[in-house]
Amino acid sequence: MAVADKRSTWLTIEGVLLIVLGVFALLAPLFAGLALAVTLGVVLVVAGAIGLITAFAGRNHAHHGWSLASAAIALVVGILILVWPLAAAAGLTIVLGAYLLLDGISLIMLSLDHRRRGDRRWGWLLVSGVVDLLLAAVLITLSAVGSTVLVGIIVGFDLILAGIALLMIHRTAGRLAIP
Repeated sequence: MAVADKRSTWLTIEGVLLIVLGVFALLAPLFAGLALAVTLGVVLVVAGAIGLITAFAGRNHAHHGWSLASAAIALVVGILILVWPLAAAAGLTIVLGAYLLLDGISLIMLSLDHRRRGDRRWGWLLVSGVVDLLLAAVLITLSAVGSTVLVGIIVGFDLILAGIALLMIHRTAGRLAIP
């Protein structure tokens, strides 16, 4: 068995950048939540504009009307998000809250299945599911500004944890055995 050096400077750079971005998101969570909404708005405006261009350029295809509708919807929703980013961020938090609610229920049920099968680590899934339910409740009940700030905080912690995980992977990468 040979030991290969899998360390990458880019992995370290990515990890450090994620941690730095996460700290910025925690220092300015309202800005981070709004930035998330604005980014989505820009993506939708660009996708809508490109969709309109391609729909008009390829008028002879069978689904011209639906292509136009899809592009127009993306463009209009993107513009609305850019005009009212706080409302958009609040709307995104409601969707995120619904996701966390459903995911929390799924994780709790999965944990109970693992418990029934004798897996001793089922509690981790249970805790994760309960945390999802708590976060969902908080997100759904907060005001627009409060929920946007919370999303910014969540994004900040997520970026920091992802950065730490990458740095830990980089740290152990040199010790991986290649068969």
